[in-house]
Amino acid sequence: MKLTFVIHGRGFRVPAGYEARYEKLLEQALKGDGTIKITVEPNYQQRTMKENAYFHVLCKRLAEMAGGTPEDMKEMAKAKAVSLGYPVATDEKGFPVAVKYGVKGIPSSEANVGECALLIEAVHMMAAENGYSLED
Repeated sequence: MKLTFVIHGRGFRVPAGYEARYEKLLEQALKGDGTIKITVEPNYQQRTMKENAYFHVLCKRLAEMAGGTPEDMKEMAKAKAVSLGYPVATDEKGFPVAVKYGVKGIPSSEANVGECALLIEAVHMMAAENGYSLED
């Protein structure tokens, strides 16, 4: 029996919905020699340069419209994206890092395809919430 799931960050715990399968796997291991093999590997769906560039362009446009810096917009977008499921940046002890805009998200350079989509969605949400349109 094999069990595969994806986790974010350093804290390991069996995700919701996988508990029963995990327990069954452990029971099988106890019937054998009592050991299980756990493999940890990156789950990269590498972002493309196009997605990364688009996120940065949107932040620059919003900064020009609303005032502020593109860096501030990026940090605000990452904090908003965390509420959408974007990975949280953690300190050396594994605790979330707080910034003035909320909880800090991981650097966009570490984001995969789906995570970049969350960043882009967050910038569009920020713009709409403040009466701006970022349409091309």
